[in-house]
Amino acid sequence: MDEREEQNRDLWQGGPWGRSGPQRGSPGAMPPRYVPPRPVLRPRRRKRRFSLPICMGLAALLISLVAISAVMESLWPVQLLPSDDGDYSYHQDYDQEELDTTPPSIPRAATGAGVTVELRPDTGETLTYTQIYDKNLPSMVSIQAEDAKSYSTGTGVVLTSDGYIITNAHVVAGADKVQVVCSDNRVLDAALVGFDANEDLAVLKVEATDLTPAEFGDSFALRCGDPVAAIGDPLGYRSTITDGIVSALDRDVDVDGVSMVLIQTSAAINMGNSGGALINQYGQVVGITTVKIVTDDGSAEALGFAIPSRRVKYVADTLIAGKQVRRGIFGFTVLTRTAQGGGLTLDSVDKASDAYAKGLRAGDVLTAADGQSLNAVEDLVRLKQSMGAGDTVSLTYVRSGQSRTVSVALIDPDEQT
Repeated sequence: MDEREEQNRDLWQGGPWGRSGPQRGSPGAMPPRYVPPRPVLRPRRRKRRFSLPICMGLAALLISLVAISAVMESLWPVQLLPSDDGDYSYHQDYDQEELDTTPPSIPRAATGAGVTVELRPDTGETLTYTQIYDKNLPSMVSIQAEDAKSYSTGTGVVLTSDGYIITNAHVVAGADKVQVVCSDNRVLDAALVGFDANEDLAVLKVEATDLTPAEFGDSFALRCGDPVAAIGDPLGYRSTITDGIVSALDRDVDVDGVSMVLIQTSAAINMGNSGGALINQYGQVVGITTVKIVTDDGSAEALGFAIPSRRVKYVADTLIAGKQVRRGIFGFTVLTRTAQGGGLTLDSVDKASDAYAKGLRAGDVLTAADGQSLNAVEDLVRLKQSMGAGDTVSLTYVRSGQSRTVSVALIDPDEQT
């Protein structure tokens, strides 16, 4: 039996609790709305809005039936529809307004605590799925967010023992109250540290001193075909593990008009997995699960996506420091074909960019960034994951046979002229 078969044999098939988690509300309370990973279908979108009917004063049994019906009818808000030109577009059949991108209206936690996410090397022996599950279970939490009309659930990952938690922004967006359910079933009120809808990440803070932080690995070390596991709360089934592989890296995915560079995985990701962990074979969190692609006929499978841990670290560190995440661009374009002898050829340089001010011009060949060789566009894409506007990178380039190195700052795309 090879290593992969050995891992599959040990795949955990169920959850750890013999009892259900904390119950929300009481008979007559409104049914839950499970927040799915953000729906993604390309290239075009058509959105529709529907009002959310509110049923009041029903008996407990009827409420249970309504809850089941509501969940089943909104299991996924996206359908593919062929457009007139034969292309594909999608609209949302969601029993709510379009995806909320406003921060939750909950107490604010202090920022500037000096907390950072550490990315550790993937050393040591590979783990079985059972070992991966046992290692990471204490670091997984359930997120319950509510407003005046409904409440939603998702997943979160513990960053520190004193209560910093990362989750998806869309899990808590617009909420009036957010609670965290720990692996030992403690229910803690959450405060907001930072929120960024474009990055789809939010950092929460709970009052605790004994949480188990997850170990984060470096997403740069991932390779296509690597085995991974996803842990989250799909449809409210707490702490569910699914297995798969890294299907692709550096996928440019359009999510509600925002371009995100994500890890593609075949590990099953469903409603409630949002904000959960994508874990490598060493038991390290290498991504935060956020979106999946679906079709109306169910033919699209194993198309889940996660935010790379490099980007998670950058955003989390920035939010915890009390700063605003500013997306940055290099201010130049490169040819996708590798230059003869290696490197990337500059196709154009924005005159408003720092790259232009430092002397870079079309036709120059970039050979290295921060001392690392550049041989594919993906090398630059990955480099940018841990950077924002104003951050600098050392670029080595060749022109007319001569090599030069300059320090170039990324620019804010919204400030381009």
